[in-house]
Amino acid sequence: MSMLRCKNILLQLLSIVLFVGLVILIRFQPIAQTFEFDYDEGFNLMKAFLYSQGFALYTEIWNDQPPVFTILLSHWLKIFGNSIFAARLLTLLFSALLIWCFYQIIRLTIGSLAALVATILLFTSWLYIRLSISVMIGIPSLALAMLSIYFLYLYKINYYSLYLVLSGGFLALSLQTKLFTLFLIPLILFELLILPSKYIDKLKNIALWLTSLVFVYILLGLQYQQFWNYEQLLVTHFNQPSDLRLENFNNLKYLNYMISQDYDYIFLAFIGIWAIFSKKQKNGIFPFAWLVTATLILLKHQPIWYHYYPLLAIPICWLAAYGFDLFTDSVIPKNHSKFNSKFNFINLKILTIPYIFILILIYLIIITPPNPRGTVPKNMEIVQMVLKYKNSTQWIFTDNPIYGFYAGLRVPPEIAVMSYKRLNSGDLTSTKMLAVLQDYRPEQIILTRWTGQIKSDRNLMNYIKDNYSRTYSNHLETEEHYVLK
Repeated sequence: MSMLRCKNILLQLLSIVLFVGLVILIRFQPIAQTFEFDYDEGFNLMKAFLYSQGFALYTEIWNDQPPVFTILLSHWLKIFGNSIFAARLLTLLFSALLIWCFYQIIRLTIGSLAALVATILLFTSWLYIRLSISVMIGIPSLALAMLSIYFLYLYKINYYSLYLVLSGGFLALSLQTKLFTLFLIPLILFELLILPSKYIDKLKNIALWLTSLVFVYILLGLQYQQFWNYEQLLVTHFNQPSDLRLENFNNLKYLNYMISQDYDYIFLAFIGIWAIFSKKQKNGIFPFAWLVTATLILLKHQPIWYHYYPLLAIPICWLAAYGFDLFTDSVIPKNHSKFNSKFNFINLKILTIPYIFILILIYLIIITPPNPRGTVPKNMEIVQMVLKYKNSTQWIFTDNPIYGFYAGLRVPPEIAVMSYKRLNSGDLTSTKMLAVLQDYRPEQIILTRWTGQIKSDRNLMNYIKDNYSRTYSNHLETEEHYVLK
């Protein structure tokens, strides 16, 4: 490997490290001190904690998501300790990978300045910072997908077959993290189909890419017994009865709410779309197809959650790069020899523009709120109660497992995920909860989220009253703590 190539790799790694360091420096307090950004954090942390304790995914730990992030998080926490800061740092590293791949793809197809601008737009898009420091699986899945697309674009430049293998493999890892990147498969196949090569070569490329994708996906599925528990992975997601009380089931309204946060970026993206078709820029078809496909899916899928927004933000900011490029072409022509004769400082301006944008990036990171939607409230009285009885506790029954993670205590693996999706689909019933209580006889019970629903079941509450003593209740009786008699 040449010295120049080694230097380039080191610079790329340094840029990722600097990105992570900058976010930690500016966002250290919310990363280290926020109790819980989203209930999904508690589910992901408890699944990883239980897995590290020797419990198997799917057969023991109920899990409606693919295994990759849980496995990585489990090993990560073994190395760096069971802390919320360490867990959020792992997500931030994935975010840095996503940002780096996003920048590199646009740099290869449009140019460095447009790539830098688009990267700034993406990082400051609605809730991206929050999702970058939350223990959730969306950003890791998208990061692996962007790495897959990056290798695809490298293949389009160099035609090395290894890039196709890596592209297929990393998209398989993305799908084994969260399945919502599945729609990228036909988009990538179309990219391979329109490459300027012989028809037989196109078929070979598609076959090689698909082989890599399927091989890695099946290998992981077999390793973690995923395919024998499809009801956890599929039924819960597709068996969601509509609940009109939640805005998340009103697709058009909630989708409009999400994109309204970045109307300025969308305006620039529309300019980019016009530039792509007017200038016949084939590389721009991919982000355009991504945006159209993701929008159609989110208009149909129910419910939609705020953490789906990066599915739209990525192509919007990608298309905005083409809009910015069109703008710079009109302001600073490509051939500006005559332009230089009139303005001696044009080269100086071109050199300083990237540094100005870096300063703008730092400023925007500082002023962008990390959690504009608020966070899950922390009940200190319950925390104190959990710690008070910790030494005599092996199991905690709770609808919010983050309390167990902070205390280093296990939640029965069957209820490691007590999500709205699971309850709404009918997968987790009061009868199953009662069975868990009877089988494990947990020493503590914490109710903070589904208290009303749990207390509405007579059999469940009779068992709790007969076997447990209530040690804490807030004035609304929506948050309660019990200990075994």
